[in-house]
Order: sequence, then C-alpha cells, then structure tokens
Amino acid sequence: MDVDDVLAEILLRLPPLPSALPQASLVCTRWRRLVTDPDFLRRFRAHHWKPLGVFLTSFPSGREDFSFSFISDPGDSIRHESFSMPPVRAGDDDYTWVFLGCRHGRVLLISRTRHGYGHGRQMLVWNPVAGEHYLLHVPHFLLDRHWSSVQGAVICASSHNHKGPFKVVLVWNGSHSVHACVYSSETGEWGDVSTAVQRESGLIAESGFIVVGFWNVLVGNSLYWLLFGIGGQLHILEFDLDSQDLAVTEVRLPPDVYAKHRGLYLTTLSNGGGLTLVVMSANLRAQLWERTPDFDGTARWMLGGTIELDKLLSLRPWFPECRAILGVQGDDNVMIVSTYRGVFMVHLESMQFEKIFEANPFSDGGTIHPFTTLYAPGKSLLRCSGAF
Repeated sequence: MDVDDVLAEILLRLPPLPSALPQASLVCTRWRRLVTDPDFLRRFRAHHWKPLGVFLTSFPSGREDFSFSFISDPGDSIRHESFSMPPVRAGDDDYTWVFLGCRHGRVLLISRTRHGYGHGRQMLVWNPVAGEHYLLHVPHFLLDRHWSSVQGAVICASSHNHKGPFKVVLVWNGSHSVHACVYSSETGEWGDVSTAVQRESGLIAESGFIVVGFWNVLVGNSLYWLLFGIGGQLHILEFDLDSQDLAVTEVRLPPDVYAKHRGLYLTTLSNGGGLTLVVMSANLRAQLWERTPDFDGTARWMLGGTIELDKLLSLRPWFPECRAILGVQGDDNVMIVSTYRGVFMVHLESMQFEKIFEANPFSDGGTIHPFTTLYAPGKSLLRCSGAF
C-alpha cells in the first residue's frame, strides 16, 4: 500500500454509493487526498457509470422524434418500461418534447410546437431509472426565443449520486452576445443571466450570425460548447458553474486543420481529463488538439495525437461523403461511429469498441446519445427499443 497508484486502483472499486467516498476520505489524510483528486473522481465515475443504452433522435417529415434502445442487459434492477416517456404534457396538443441531452442518469427535454418553429415554454428533467421527473418553466426572458437557438445541459450536484440535487444550464445566442442561466433544484429558482459580448471577443462579423453547438462537455466544474460563426470562425463558450462567469475564446489552429473536416467535437482526452478538441476527417482519423496555457496566460492549442479509427477492424464509412459520427459523449470519451459493418460504440481512451446496431438506424439523419447510469451490467447485448 506504499504506492499511491495501487491504492487508487483499490479505492476505484469501492461501491458507487453516495457515502462510499466521503467515508473513505475519513480514514486518513492520504486516503482523503486520493479520493478528492479530480483525476481519481473522473476515473471513479467512468468505472461505475456504464452505458445502459442510447437515445436516438431523428427528424422524419421535418419534426423530431426520439426513442431509447438498450445496448446492455440491465438485469432485474431496471425495468424496460422505465424508459417509456412519463405522462407529462408539453402544454396544449400542438406541443411536443425535444431532446436536449443527458448526463448523470438524467435526461433534459424542452417543449416546442410540433411544426418545429415554436418557442419552448416548459422543460422536463427525467430520471428514468429512479422513475422521477421534474417539470420546469422556461424563464420568462426565453419565452420569445426560437427553440433551436437554445441549448442546455443537466448536471447532478454529485456525479456519483443519480438521485441527488441537480442543475440545468441553458445557453443561447443574442444578436451580438451569448447568454447563460442556471436552474437549481435545491432552490427551485432560475439564477441571474450571465452574458458574454461577442463583438468584444472578435467573434462575429457585421451580420452577427453565430450558432451554439449542440454537444457540450463537463471539465471540472465548467461546461463547454463550440460556437460556430460565419466564415469558418470557431470559438469555445465556457461557463463556470461556481462563479457563473461566461467566457468566449477563439480556437486558433493552422488553416489546413479545418480543410474538409467531417466534424468538430469536445472531449476530455487530455492527460488528467483536460479539454480536447477532436477534428474528424473523412477517413475516420481524428486529430486531438489539447488546450494549454501560454506563458502570458492565454490559451494555446497543441496537437496531442491522432486516433486512426479506420484501423479498428476496418471501421470505415460506407462512402467518404457519408456522415460517420452519429454521436459523442465527451465526458466519457465515447464516440458512436457508423460504418459499413454496422454502428459501433468506441471508447476513445481504451480503444475498445462494441457493435450496438447491425445497420445505421437512420434513413433521414439523426443522432445517438449514450445514456450512462449506476448499475451492474449484464453480459448480453439486447435489441429491445421503446419509442415515444
């Protein structure tokens, strides 16, 4: 037990109970140091939070539908019926629910009109495993926003307890600014609006056009989104959950990096779980750009390596022009890849992978979102789905 790495491997296998790590931290100063280390906490979560299934979102006839498919055997602890949409109305009959993301065993949804152009007026935080759901009213200052301009994230107060308090973070773009607001289940209220001015950040041209990317990643206690501007401009939006400060920084990479890329994604593949930008090419090769502070404190991006997914059992797409990446879970460094041999879930850290679908489930475009939760996975893969 004189080696910290050996002790950490043992502590990593403590049961994923809310009291496990706090009790371990009381044993001695050394144990407290190990179990409170951010890298250990990230590994502990990755060890216990297993992919139970995936949410699939598609857009038939211009409207969004979503469903859930198990990819692992939940055993007797989780009922398949738990993933049927709870009987919660999104308003009048003209409204439906839109998927905004999932994290820490919870799913975040926002209401919109069935025709796709209406404004969200309610939000739903859904815990399928626990059978709980919470209906939230969208803040009054967002009632007039188009639903597609609002992105969101749900976060548990403790990433090791899927039944504890949670927060919801909403981000949206204005004409020349980006905004964020947080809801806390402990207070039952929305906080103040945080704002980052785009023009001061050099983010926009005269038209002010900008798009907040759908995918987000949690690094430490900060959430990150990609911001896409006209002319190929790329920035990162950072929201600090402690201070609730909002910051916009430009991503400066060599011009040829962006040439003919097939997707930009944020992950935590850097050493210690730091922020990493993944640039995908058409041949399923990924460049990993890691953010490091320069001598003057500004962020620099350095090439940290390359992942050649095309060399994993020849995981190549049907055609180079096909969209191969169907989903990314940046917190856990998981990527969903569509290939000519089926759809695979690839764990980018270990480079292990498993087939989750025999063929691409989408005919009209769609995305796949891994759903992880605390459970003891079985050995078999299931092929049962529940649509709603």
